Amino acid sequence: MGFIKTEIRSESDLKSKPIVENADGDYDDSTTTTTTTTTTTTIINDNDDEKFDWHNQELKWKNILLLGIWHLATIGFYCYACVNDFKIQTIYFAVAIGMMSGIGTSAGSHRLWSHRSYRARWPLKLWLLMFQAITMNGSALSYARDHRTHHKYSDTAGDPKNPTRGLFYSHIGWWLLKKTDAVIDGGRQLDFSDLYRERLVYLQHKYYLPIFIIFGVLIPWSIPVFGWNEDPWMSFGLVVVLRITIVLHHLFTVNSLAHYFGYRPYDFRIRPADHRFVNYISFGEGIHNYHHVFPYDYRINERSQWELFNPPGMFIQLNRLIGLAYDLKVASPSVIAGVVRRRGVQPIRDQKRSLTFRIGNALFDWTVGILVGAWAAYPLIAFKLLTGRTIG
Repeated sequence: MGFIKTEIRSESDLKSKPIVENADGDYDDSTTTTTTTTTTTTIINDNDDEKFDWHNQELKWKNILLLGIWHLATIGFYCYACVNDFKIQTIYFAVAIGMMSGIGTSAGSHRLWSHRSYRARWPLKLWLLMFQAITMNGSALSYARDHRTHHKYSDTAGDPKNPTRGLFYSHIGWWLLKKTDAVIDGGRQLDFSDLYRERLVYLQHKYYLPIFIIFGVLIPWSIPVFGWNEDPWMSFGLVVVLRITIVLHHLFTVNSLAHYFGYRPYDFRIRPADHRFVNYISFGEGIHNYHHVFPYDYRINERSQWELFNPPGMFIQLNRLIGLAYDLKVASPSVIAGVVRRRGVQPIRDQKRSLTFRIGNALFDWTVGILVGAWAAYPLIAFKLLTGRTIG
């Protein structure tokens, strides 16, 4: 069972000089081979998956039951929190570790291990693996394995999250079905040996379940209970169940909404798009057209990373300053300009503005991004205020 794939050659295939610069602006010849591999992009073929039929797919009952029960529990605990007292510190804590787990996935399993867009020292790797684990999104190894397959065969039958099968499938439906033969065959053609050789990554993969239970359930649950005397059920509902559900759906929008809505300034021929609201809701992963054209770039776009809501990118830069992250890969300006000239749309590409505009835009973007990230808390607090209930 095959699939149609057309490769878009990277600039390193067309010119003798490398197309990757490190964050200091120096060319890095050692990254040329990796760049050629990871920048392979698939042209959308609307007929590529025309034989896909939901009724003929094998269901993954373990995931169906787990996600079904988890979402019912989410609704139940949200209602429980509406009619019972909770302490505001618990909301702050749930939002804080939810955001850190988002960074663990975006900066860790995505940008570090899926794309090798920078290198990290072991303390940073340990932090990323711990917070990535608490998302309940599988191990960093399994995430990177699926994500590399997604990029290699994007939007075709070989894509495990193929958005041509519908918005629901690309968002969460692919978790409910077993992988098709095309996805399995595509994955077998890729090399994941670097992930298995990396000891910390492999250990997290091997012992993912106990790591998740300890760091994703027991410790987050116990901190509000013993730290500020929160009701145990309230702590479990807000800090574990609701937090995991919301973070998962935020992350899933990268596979679904980011492949449906937005503009495509860097390559108008592919489905992934740049969208500001999706960037807010996905915690800095919604500038997706740029990412699929330059997946080896640790940044979300060609601007300075403080200009747009981008917690993972700023987290990586912060760790670079303290020596825990290094060899940050970026696409060179000349290559970006060349790609836009050949297959992009120059009029909708972000133009460089005045410093005053950039600072004002950054303040607006980061404020809105942080507020959007905590959206689930607002109806809960509003209900308490409108009904005269107390928040401890």
